[in-house]
Amino acid sequence: MLGFCTSNCNEPSSSRKEDDRFDRSTMFFFRSWAGLALLLCQACSQDAGADADAVADAGVGLKLSWPTSNPAFAHGKPYAAYVQPTSMDKPIESGIYGCVRNNGYRFHEGIDLKPLKRDSANRPLDTVFAVMDGVVAHLNRRASDSSYGNYLVVEHLDLKPAVYSLYAHLSGVEKGLAKGSPVKAGQPIGRIGNTAGGYRIPLERAHLHFEIGLRLSDDFQLWYDRRKFGSPNKHGNFNGMNLVGFDPLSFYRLFSEKQIKQPLDYLATLPKVAVVRARVAKTPDFVLRYPPLSSYKGKGKAPMLWDISFGPAGIPLRCDPAPSEASLPSGTRYQVLSYEESTSCCAKCRRLVTGKGKRLSPASQLGSYLDLILGN
Repeated sequence: MLGFCTSNCNEPSSSRKEDDRFDRSTMFFFRSWAGLALLLCQACSQDAGADADAVADAGVGLKLSWPTSNPAFAHGKPYAAYVQPTSMDKPIESGIYGCVRNNGYRFHEGIDLKPLKRDSANRPLDTVFAVMDGVVAHLNRRASDSSYGNYLVVEHLDLKPAVYSLYAHLSGVEKGLAKGSPVKAGQPIGRIGNTAGGYRIPLERAHLHFEIGLRLSDDFQLWYDRRKFGSPNKHGNFNGMNLVGFDPLSFYRLFSEKQIKQPLDYLATLPKVAVVRARVAKTPDFVLRYPPLSSYKGKGKAPMLWDISFGPAGIPLRCDPAPSEASLPSGTRYQVLSYEESTSCCAKCRRLVTGKGKRLSPASQLGSYLDLILGN
């Protein structure tokens, strides 16, 4: 069981809807210089406790909140206590990250978290919370426009690197939130739902789809237009094809165990599955957006050759200038320098490299990631 303490952290009743007054709980994973405390904040009435801001100001360091009011993960409970499977006859693991669907042949980018409370019509009542301080980068309020349904993306610009968090299938988004709105860890941002575009999520399977990860490109539209998908991109750079998530449960566990302080520390724990060398005409915007993930400091002539490292499921780990003596065969777009399939969690459903021996090449998914990262 994870260590925790309990503290009231409800907001003033004037700022919340009355039907939400029993859902003012959120979990904070709070790291101070003195150490880590898992702070489970529960306020079950309008009369309880102090303002949530008192918790946010309690120390210095990364504040990490659980995205729903369910305390099961903090209490070390099994998946069944907080994860929503794809259906009642599917294993509970179908709601976690990785090759967990279609007998292991379909990848799931995040985790699906089930609600605790429902109304008389079986609709979820649970509030969704921002997990870290950040800025709303994208907000989709038209469910039919995305397989994510109503969804919201927050970029955490003060972190190293500035990861995003994504909250999908919401029944609604908090009023007043818009692109550019600052949010605090533990701040209500929406409500669990079952919205989705292009397919139906049964009400009994309503859940929050939650991701943390990295954005591949600042010019996703150019890549999208070149592929001629036949439908408009309505989400700019925050289309799901431009977002790559890592395992959120692993991230939370390592943080709670005081093994990491920042997302950069977490990425450093992931195995290097593939390294690819590429020739690029200009400095990739990925490097400019995520300086902690590159040794390039922007001085002198921009390198022409880059070595890009990928972790499990294709999460980019590094994008570094190739050594000065490095070369790339003429006419070669991408050269796989190394590949360690045994270190990947997801080779069955998201194989990164094809071929054998010295005749290796990026698989389709990795090729798309490379094109996006490098602007090809």
